[in-house]
Amino acid sequence: MLRGKWILICGVLLIAVAGAGSILWIRRQAPPPKPVQKQAVELPKGAEVTLTGRIQAADVIHLDAPLDGVLEELPVKNGDEVYEGQILARIANAVLQENEKETLLETERAQSKISSLEAELTAARLEDSRLSAELSRARAESTRTERVYQRQEMLNREGATPRLSYEKAQKDYGTAKDELEHAQSSAGAAQDRIQRILKEIELGKKALAEKEAAHEAAKSELAAASILAPADGLIVAIRKAEGEEVQRSQGPLIDLATDLSHLQIVVDAPPAYTKRLVQGKVVSIVMAELPGSGLQAEITSVEPERFVVDFSSPTPLVKPGMSAAIRVKLD
Repeated sequence: MLRGKWILICGVLLIAVAGAGSILWIRRQAPPPKPVQKQAVELPKGAEVTLTGRIQAADVIHLDAPLDGVLEELPVKNGDEVYEGQILARIANAVLQENEKETLLETERAQSKISSLEAELTAARLEDSRLSAELSRARAESTRTERVYQRQEMLNREGATPRLSYEKAQKDYGTAKDELEHAQSSAGAAQDRIQRILKEIELGKKALAEKEAAHEAAKSELAAASILAPADGLIVAIRKAEGEEVQRSQGPLIDLATDLSHLQIVVDAPPAYTKRLVQGKVVSIVMAELPGSGLQAEITSVEPERFVVDFSSPTPLVKPGMSAAIRVKLD
């Protein structure tokens, strides 16, 4: 009898354990219950919300890389104030650098050639001066010996002079004539040489002008590798670092904000807010840098998840990159 009771109790326990296991298995296999969706609270009309936005410049000049190359020097960084004409970046281009060096060498060679020709011209003119003096002497001597010869010839016809005197006068006159012809030939050659050198100098100067123009063009191209600030302003974006390659086709390299009194605030906001905002709506800008309790401004554009506020800053303390609180009443 006792044995039968124990068997019954054990059977009941086994059934209970099996039933609990089945329930647990069923619960594990069933999909988890869906979370209860909380209904978003719709703010009443006229409710004021405060959002945070980032300040950016409204007037920005986008500066492209003037040529392909490597960003060799970048002396500025984001947030730097710069002045018109300041070098913002230098781009190295091996082809332009080599071209500038080659045109410089060609210019120097052309100048050296002209200097040599001018030195040769100076020497030629000195030689021409010496030969001109020699030619004058030879002419004077030829004239003198000719007169002596003519007189001796007349006396010789009349038998009034020794034969030797006549022959000597004749010989002296012949020698003087030969010297005159030689002096005239040398002086003529000197003049021809001077004219030749002058023509070469003229051609050399034309060639030099062309070389100098080519060098100036090469220098200008190389100078264009420097990006200069077109106006006073604030650096608000630099998209490359020193040592990186840049290309003209890659778009702006540096952004320069020029009018720091004309600013914008870009505010990220949920669609539940932006759908209740319109362009032209007045908002309040709150910043520690602004005087009083804030600044009134208008919304200039509204997108599904953001809106933009334009404003004129009354103080140079407010700059792009800073944050501002925007208080706006929902429609």
